[in-house]
Amino acid sequence: MTLPLLLMLAVALVFFYWAYFAFPRKIRTRREELLREQGQTSGAAFFPVDPRRMLGDWDGTCILFDPDARKACIVSRGKKARTVDFHYFQTWQLLWTEYPENPLFRFQHVHFLFETSDFDRPTIRVAVPSKSDGEAWNAKLSILMP
Repeated sequence: MTLPLLLMLAVALVFFYWAYFAFPRKIRTRREELLREQGQTSGAAFFPVDPRRMLGDWDGTCILFDPDARKACIVSRGKKARTVDFHYFQTWQLLWTEYPENPLFRFQHVHFLFETSDFDRPTIRVAVPSKSDGEAWNAKLSILMP
């Protein structure tokens, strides 16, 4: 009876180590390589990642900005990346769904909708955690891309 329990505990510990330490480290390393590669090919600096210049999150679509080179790196789910010039983005809108009866989570589904000059990908949707973060980023985008 004790041996199967010890075996199950050992398997659980191995799984815990893999899920919380080894796998996230591998994902982070892959992202770093991706950003370094994009930076080298475009002449922009996207690594190390500055959270003040990153719109969105790694789980969805995020955009990293390099104001000095006037380039942006669009990363999809932390796996694919594409570097573009700022003029690639034609317009942007901050959008959300409002639920007045819910005072705690009044603004939901907050996101930016970018219209691009790309025929294959005319719009890009980037999620934002809150309306106030979206308004702050709206001001930043106005400064970056007048």
